[in-house]
Amino acid sequence: MRQTITPTGSPTPGPISPPGSATRALWMPMVDSGGQRQRLALAAARHPVRVLLAAVLVGAVICAGVVAVIGGFNDAGKVKGDEIGDAKASKKSTPFTESTAGDCLTWPEELPTSQSLVDCTQEHMFEVAGAVDTAAYPGIQFGEDAPWPGPEQFTIIRDEHCPAVVNTYLGGKLDPAGRFSIGLMYPSAEQWADGERTLRCGLQLSGTTGTLKPFLGHVRDQDQSQQWPSGTCIGIDMETRKPTDPVDCTEPHSFQVTAVIDLGLKFGPAGSPWPNVDEQNTYLQSTCPGVTDQFLGGNDKLDQTTLNLQWSTLTEPSWLAGSRKVVCYIGLPDQGGFATLVGDAKGSLLINGVVPTPPPAEPPGRLNPTPVPLPPGVEANPLETPAPAGGGGG
Repeated sequence: MRQTITPTGSPTPGPISPPGSATRALWMPMVDSGGQRQRLALAAARHPVRVLLAAVLVGAVICAGVVAVIGGFNDAGKVKGDEIGDAKASKKSTPFTESTAGDCLTWPEELPTSQSLVDCTQEHMFEVAGAVDTAAYPGIQFGEDAPWPGPEQFTIIRDEHCPAVVNTYLGGKLDPAGRFSIGLMYPSAEQWADGERTLRCGLQLSGTTGTLKPFLGHVRDQDQSQQWPSGTCIGIDMETRKPTDPVDCTEPHSFQVTAVIDLGLKFGPAGSPWPNVDEQNTYLQSTCPGVTDQFLGGNDKLDQTTLNLQWSTLTEPSWLAGSRKVVCYIGLPDQGGFATLVGDAKGSLLINGVVPTPPPAEPPGRLNPTPVPLPPGVEANPLETPAPAGGGGG
């Protein structure tokens, strides 16, 4: 018999962001199945809509087409840990200064000094949405003798101007909880001194530490949902117990994706009304168990892992931006976050360093699993009765 209970929430996968950056969050509802065969429904849980800005500013060093992109920035505008640029640089045409809205820029991850314009169907690091009109700023800020603004001032410029530039570029279709964030490319201190004032707003894909990652295609042409292929394991921050970026499943991780579900097949394509969280949960409650059984290779495999089956949902702003994909995944709540998993759930699995031991079969009747903690800013559904603490938790 499949059983339905009311969970009380989940830990929020909070990424690590560099100073001065906005935080990207993916709401992943979690339920506690106690390791039993019964699948648990998910109660409606809402989270604040967040305007996502860049996880890291992209500094354009206009010298031989150089772009500084990795990690934080020092006072000279160079990337920490990397010597990029040339103190004798001069203002000249480069792929960055030649770029216009719709262009894509790339560089090798290990060699950001090798910048080039590429067709957006190829892997790239930055999609240009448009230029910042520096004429809107006082001459004292962008005039010939103006001092280099520095990362903090460029962050303010990004936050003030780039959301509007990107919104216009995408026709208002940026998913505020999606994979892509808003970035700004700007001259280094050396190039600024040589007269370069080019600024470009654009879109980027970054990990939880702010490191940029390559992506394919124009953002406007793809589903922006947070999603990973079936079988992907998502790393864990051992201090906060929050999810990080995809890792090999042999490494410590927080959860494993069992399927990607296209809600558009059930609730309609672009222009269709948003299905509220209750509607999404009802559908995913009947969908995720079957695809997870298929992923694991049998109807009893989930019980053997002692993991819980969970899924993500889409907010209305994400839906209106065109996002339709959610993920089914398996993991366990632990200490206000996720338990540490090592190994593929289809093979040898450790949970907090221990081989999982499936519990004995439960007698007929309702289970009372341990409630899952609510993340900051999320309230329990007032229409539901929270699951009590105590017996049945795994």
